[in-house]
Amino acid sequence: MEDTRKIIIVDNHPVILKFMTDLLEKQGYRVKTATNSLSALGIIDTWIPDAMFIDMVMPNISGDKLCKIIRSMPKLNKIYIIILSAIAAEAKIDFLEIGADACIAKGPFDKMSKHVLDVLNLMDSENKKCVSGEIKGIEDVYEREIAKELLSAKKHFEIILNNMSEGIFDITHEGRIVYANPSAISLSGMTEETLLTSDFYQLFQEDQREEMKNLASATQSTAQIEVDESLFDLNGKQVSVNLISVDDSANRSFVAVINDITLRKQMENKLRDARRAQAIATMAGGIAHNFNNALSVITGNIELLKISIPEVEQIEKYTDEMDKSAYSMANLTSQLLSYAEEGKYEIKIISANEIVENTLSLIQHTMDPGIHVEKNIAENVSRVKADFTQIQMIISAIIANAQEALDGNGFIRISVRNEIIDVGSMGRLNETPGNYVCFSVEDNGKGMDTETKNKMFDPFFTTKLQGRGLSMAAVHGIVKNHDGSISVNSKPDVGTQVDVLLPAVDTNIAGGATKSMKTVNGTRTVLVIEDEEMVLDVSRKMLEKLNCHVLQARNGSEAGNIVKNYTGDIDLAIMDICLPDMMGGALYPIITKACPKMKVLISSGYSLEGPARKILDAGAEGFIQKPYSFSALSKKLEEVLCTS
Repeated sequence: MEDTRKIIIVDNHPVILKFMTDLLEKQGYRVKTATNSLSALGIIDTWIPDAMFIDMVMPNISGDKLCKIIRSMPKLNKIYIIILSAIAAEAKIDFLEIGADACIAKGPFDKMSKHVLDVLNLMDSENKKCVSGEIKGIEDVYEREIAKELLSAKKHFEIILNNMSEGIFDITHEGRIVYANPSAISLSGMTEETLLTSDFYQLFQEDQREEMKNLASATQSTAQIEVDESLFDLNGKQVSVNLISVDDSANRSFVAVINDITLRKQMENKLRDARRAQAIATMAGGIAHNFNNALSVITGNIELLKISIPEVEQIEKYTDEMDKSAYSMANLTSQLLSYAEEGKYEIKIISANEIVENTLSLIQHTMDPGIHVEKNIAENVSRVKADFTQIQMIISAIIANAQEALDGNGFIRISVRNEIIDVGSMGRLNETPGNYVCFSVEDNGKGMDTETKNKMFDPFFTTKLQGRGLSMAAVHGIVKNHDGSISVNSKPDVGTQVDVLLPAVDTNIAGGATKSMKTVNGTRTVLVIEDEEMVLDVSRKMLEKLNCHVLQARNGSEAGNIVKNYTGDIDLAIMDICLPDMMGGALYPIITKACPKMKVLISSGYSLEGPARKILDAGAEGFIQKPYSFSALSKKLEEVLCTS
């Protein structure tokens, strides 16, 4: 009686296909043949067999991989799989591990035909699988040295491919994946069984598939095409692609070498952002310096005007308004300097509560009537080591943003408290464990989405109000310069909370011994080293009002000549940092060597941190920030000249 069961034979050797087909058809089986794994899977789509004979070594997908693919498909789990291999003696095949039910060694046809029929009879028995792992016909074949060498070479290359960081895909002319190394499998996010035979182009985003197809087509005329422009996204990763054409007599295909460059691109973007931020910071610092020079002329002349025409109420009314406006502009340059990370001016141990109370008293009149301001200031809050004005600036900027988010109605809650950060609580911010003072500003405004929140500290980023982007960039720079950290928690239509943590200072730490001050008596000789003519002129006039004899130098060379050739004593040099012919750091050792008893006061539109700090560390006696008032200059002279 004719057996109607179906069998597929998968082998790339035509003689084996002819022999097996004749043998099985005589037994009544219905037989179909395939020369490779892809063809076999194509047959299975519409014709599921009862058994399959699979060769181990074939073009494209090998027999062991084909077994695993079949076993991964539930609808095919009843297929009886027999490995029919010519390398059974050399390869020491573990057919059970790859999902096969039996294995026959290719040998003499008369003996091999008996083993084939025996295995098919086994398929009908209760114990279908050769559980012992015995290879039928192994006794009929012997090891061949050349086959062992070829298998050894194959294994050697497999080890190399399996340990490469690049993803290697072997792809047919039609775009089907027939090999993928472990890195390629990992990049795809799929299992090997699912990945093999799948469409290579479907791995990429829909809008990139056509371009990849065009590149693959171009490999027919070009041996190799490399694309390293991050044009392709694979499973959420940015990848570079190198396509290599493979054209032999049997197959026409191509190999894709794919590198995951996600991390590299992220690092490049971070580096580019850092360079851009540094360029903007440098520009901001330069603008602030020049702006402060101009303000020095304005504020200095206002001071001189007040001294020249004292106690005239009508004039004082105007000069006071001019003064306020000038120092308001000076505040803006402070923000620029803070963004340029030049923001630590004079660091002192100060009360956190006092900072908040003082700031609120200054800005209270700017708050909308519909906004309720709540204060939650804890008792015994630690002190912080910071610049008073700068911390005022960051609190004011955060409150201004909260006010904008409220749009005229709502509440703002300002809190100050001690906070201890230990190792277990470091996930919220990136500060090191220790004691901190937390300044917190919370509102119930419109909040921010993730994209806005991620950009809020970017240079010049703004959503509506003028200056907002600069203010928040400045906030970040100031906090960073004070060894602190800032976090933002915000939800749209719920509100925003900004927490600033600054390191707490032990209240028992002394602020340093107070220097003894003496009144400046008699005429002192002061050398002003300043390249800006108007700044030089106003400085001279202010110093003369303070009973000083003034020498002037417009560059480093002039200053050096004056110090070396002046016959009298020079008590003090007021030195700008940026001069046309040299920097202040280079000039300082020249003038102090020529006049060792002369004291040096640094005057700059830049802040203390940076070149000024280096000159102070080298021995300079003080620093005064431009623009400065007449009283600030008088106090600084007293401090520097009368220190014992």
